[in-house]
Amino acid sequence: MSKDVSVDDATFAQIMLLARAWEVPPGEAVRRLIEHFQQPAPAVRAGSGGEGDVAVHALYGGERIEGAYDPASGALTITGGPAAGHYRTPSGAASAVLQAVNPHVKPNRNGWSFWTVTETGKLLQTLRRP
Repeated sequence: MSKDVSVDDATFAQIMLLARAWEVPPGEAVRRLIEHFQQPAPAVRAGSGGEGDVAVHALYGGERIEGAYDPASGALTITGGPAAGHYRTPSGAASAVLQAVNPHVKPNRNGWSFWTVTETGKLLQTLRRP
């Protein structure tokens, strides 16, 4: 079995950026990413929208994406539509939405300014702890 993996130029640039930031070879950067995403995420309470969760949404690419933010764990669950699932952070969830809706853009987004608290209309940033 070959150990070579081909990636497009944009993906290669992202891997190299991480490798430089972490001061490791590119293969180690990929290993760290995979290891990070293999770690179990905090359990979702009541399938998202559990007691204490905050309803949030985002508007992107003409779509409204609904979610639930858990202030206790900092996790965000996208409850339907593109990229539905559980994410460890609001930024991880935002990146997943960008990749699902528009895979041709760089998916780097600050989730705290991407998601809006549905009840207040304010950015999720307003709930962020120091």
